[in-house]
Amino acid sequence: MMYPESLVNLISINNDVLWGVILIMGHLVSTTLALAIFSSILLKNKKNGLLFLILLIVMGVLTLYRVMSYSIALGLIIGFMYIMLCFVTFISLKKKMTMKKQL
Repeated sequence: MMYPESLVNLISINNDVLWGVILIMGHLVSTTLALAIFSSILLKNKKNGLLFLILLIVMGVLTLYRVMSYSIALGLIIGFMYIMLCFVTFISLKKKMTMKKQL
């Protein structure tokens, strides 16, 4: 059975915008989970938390390099996302550490 051409174009995943959105959303989820794990590790053991942070930074730089070679716009979006998520994680850790000291 042959499908109408417009339906085939609608179903087709050869769309750069769709792949960009999928890449950004997947990266957002994975980075958020990695920073949550980092926060948990840092609160339990500072040395292991810093080692995990170094690993995250190295992986982030390599990922940004690869994404920038694919698309500069996606690289800038992901770089901005890194900055915002790190800022939120820093604020959250600061609150948790002050609450821990008060107990």
